Amino acid sequence: MLHVKPVVDDSCEKFLLSEGVKTSYAEGVDVALYEDEVMIGAARVSFGKDAARLEGVYVTPAKRGFGFGDFLTRAVMDAYTRSLPLFEVAYQSDYFLKFGFQKEADGMVINSEEIKFPSHCGGHR
Repeated sequence: MLHVKPVVDDSCEKFLLSEGVKTSYAEGVDVALYEDEVMIGAARVSFGKDAARLEGVYVTPAKRGFGFGDFLTRAVMDAYTRSLPLFEVAYQSDYFLKFGFQKEADGMVINSEEIKFPSHCGGHR
């Protein structure tokens, strides 16, 4: 079973390090993606006065292309657009355009109430 949950310990950091990912994200909340009870992905969200900011999303290479990253990203956006007026992404990616994000100098932004969730999730295989 696939599920997402916030993590309060260092298990996401340990997971990312074991995958060879450098973890230099801003302080924030880690969100883990589990398939059954095995962590297969992680995201980091930081917070400003008026915005939640997605710092990064990672899915283990063996699970890429099946829509798991899209699932994790949508879950994070859904959770944190409910509590703050803005949602930001720390980098630019055309992936976020389908949700209504606008590009800024070094990232992307949307007013939380304007986010659109297209019904089709990712996955390429």
